[in-house]
Amino acid sequence: MNRNLLAGWTTMLAAAAALLGGCGGGGGGGSGGFFPPPNPPASSTAIPSAVKTLSNRADLVSDGDAYVEVVLPSGSSAAGIKVELNGADVTSRFAIRSNGRMLGVLTGLKDGSNTVTATGANGKGARLSLTNHPRGGPIFAGPQVKPWICGTKDGKAVMLTVEGTGLSDSVPTRVNGLDSDPTDDQCNAPAKFIYYYVPMAKQGSGCTLTISGPNPCFVEYQPAARPSNAEIADFTNDRGVVAKRLLRLEKGTVGRGTYAVLAYFDPAQPWAPWAPQAGWNGKLFWKFGASASGNRFQQDAALSPFGGLVWDENALAAGFMVASAQLTNHNDNNNELLAAENMMMVKEHIIDTYGEIRYTMSDGGSGGSMMQTVIASVMPGLLQGIQTGVSYPDAVSTWIETRDCGLLERYYQTTSGSALADAARATINGHPSTYCKTWNNAFISPQNPTLPANCGAGFPASLVYMPGTRPNGVRCSIHDMMIAIFGTVTDIDGSIKPKMPYDNTGVQYGLKALRDGAITAEEFVQLNEGVGAFTADMAWTGGVVTAPTVPAARFRSLPDVFPQIYRSGLHSNARNLAKVPIIDLRPELGADIHMTWRSYQARARLDQANGGHGNHILRGSSGFGGAALAAQSFGMMDRWLASIEADKSPAPLETKVLANKPADVKDGCFATLGSTDAELAAELALNDPACPLRPTLSPRQVAGGPVSEDIYQCQLKPLTFTGPDYGATVFAPAQQARLAAVLPLGVCDWSKPGVGQTSEWQFTNFNAGSAGVPIGPEPSSVAF
Repeated sequence: MNRNLLAGWTTMLAAAAALLGGCGGGGGGGSGGFFPPPNPPASSTAIPSAVKTLSNRADLVSDGDAYVEVVLPSGSSAAGIKVELNGADVTSRFAIRSNGRMLGVLTGLKDGSNTVTATGANGKGARLSLTNHPRGGPIFAGPQVKPWICGTKDGKAVMLTVEGTGLSDSVPTRVNGLDSDPTDDQCNAPAKFIYYYVPMAKQGSGCTLTISGPNPCFVEYQPAARPSNAEIADFTNDRGVVAKRLLRLEKGTVGRGTYAVLAYFDPAQPWAPWAPQAGWNGKLFWKFGASASGNRFQQDAALSPFGGLVWDENALAAGFMVASAQLTNHNDNNNELLAAENMMMVKEHIIDTYGEIRYTMSDGGSGGSMMQTVIASVMPGLLQGIQTGVSYPDAVSTWIETRDCGLLERYYQTTSGSALADAARATINGHPSTYCKTWNNAFISPQNPTLPANCGAGFPASLVYMPGTRPNGVRCSIHDMMIAIFGTVTDIDGSIKPKMPYDNTGVQYGLKALRDGAITAEEFVQLNEGVGAFTADMAWTGGVVTAPTVPAARFRSLPDVFPQIYRSGLHSNARNLAKVPIIDLRPELGADIHMTWRSYQARARLDQANGGHGNHILRGSSGFGGAALAAQSFGMMDRWLASIEADKSPAPLETKVLANKPADVKDGCFATLGSTDAELAAELALNDPACPLRPTLSPRQVAGGPVSEDIYQCQLKPLTFTGPDYGATVFAPAQQARLAAVLPLGVCDWSKPGVGQTSEWQFTNFNAGSAGVPIGPEPSSVAF
């Protein structure tokens, strides 16, 4: 991808790791994105056997360029070989590089189909078809959400018109972190580069590898005034290479979002993709951001309040490159499938620019954990190892509990619900009653399409959807960011709304509480009569808590919304997750939305799909923020991935993940935060009574659902009062009639899979609609 790189360094484009389990398009080798072995030095003329892309699949490249290898037999030279792009001679861009491979960067690709042909002296060779996509996207994530407000250099007011309506108003833009305003309506703008070094005076001073805080190591400099080598501190990366502590921060745009790449880089030295500078260890560390919103603003990725900042002490100490993107920050983008597309595009740029990536590891908490697990599910090969903190398996299934808690909190405000003792509420909820309050207070509002703040601070209220009065306004909920996958439906009020997967038809709230004797038969009936559901507008079907509608209607989802949620990986796919090591850092936070049972939810899914969870390591602690524990996890993951990288056996990647796990990488727990090495020395087993982790349940599990919480719409069975559901409970005839009225279609049969549920995965393109189209195998070249 062209990014206005430094003048004079025209060779700074790159070779790279594969996506979707290989080295890229055109029949690349390797597995899981690990660095391919070099070929022996070339020495004789040969015929090209293949042409392959290295920076991405050949059908997914973007921004008009591609890093390409012409595959030759070992020991061959490039003499007599001709390379053409769409019939034009581009042979001069290729050469046998120091790694023995014939490599070159092609630029000027047209949008759509392109053909690369490599021909030997005897007229035989190979031909590869490439499909190029615009830098602004989309590629596979579906039609882009509108409106989307481009960031500007300084932040300024612009006039925003809602497409297809007469609605318009002034809106303040966000700062894009660049030196110019966007050049088009896809928010593209030239990249910006900032340079930093560590003064020799700070070497060994105990400073931190950042630019902020009480004792930062790095200070900014101008490349035209680079300090002398004697003024720059040295460091030794994890390959044992001594280099100068010089960093370059690149900031740019892709897919309508912004990105940041921080790399060890010396402007006085050349950098070619086949010959990266020595300070970089060849590895990439990706930082994912937390939270969730219906954001409609492009902004500098570093400005997200829960963003993944690239200044990572552990990664920089080892010589990693560090990257982040606005659209992989969950606060800025609730659509993890879009995040996968955006990460793919940014990684393509990194590979095109900086060099081959040995492997990519990551971290991120809460919404940042969702990003990691879903991206690894949607597109295997983008991530080789993930570190999740205060984790959830994905966002789409997390809202099941959130919405259940919101419903219960409303019911508890009614006359019947308020009569329940706190202990009874806790049993119905599956955890102390304060836990549901935290969900209700934090994440019911972001699901409300009528709140301007959900579209981002400063979004004009005059443009926002309002039932009845402004039906064509912008819907500002997190679920409206998902319509490319969910699809839309015209509601009874005539408004177009997202299809919602959050069905609760047949759910018997409080069932376990009833069987355990925590609530009476009458309380159970009142609960299920009164709990109701949320509409697509987040209106409670129970109406007003002081005079509720009884029975309150449940929500019935359209069944065609489910297959693509499961199949695409938006609902995390445990089979694909078996291909990545996972270290799950789980602090016990008490009355908080980040509950310990979520780690066991992830394990339940892995167990169901793979017969075990050996790739999932759980490290518990008493709270969040232990620096030594985070550093330990980073080191464990790095060693685990290095062992997999060194395994050249033909075993499946899932097998390699398990076989190469270091002996010390195991479940563990700490009664402290894990702030120091001394605290880490007091490691406990997960089942030790002193381990602070306290798994709970969820309202849906209390209703009989599985701990995997992976069923959006249950299959139903007849409501019968003689079966095992109710134990020894006896319902009066009137109570039976009331339950039948609120559960007219039957009750959930949790022994069966959910409607549309599948463990199969299909890499899916949503550009043509929410049903999705299979993308299929990656293209390979054709010999002639």
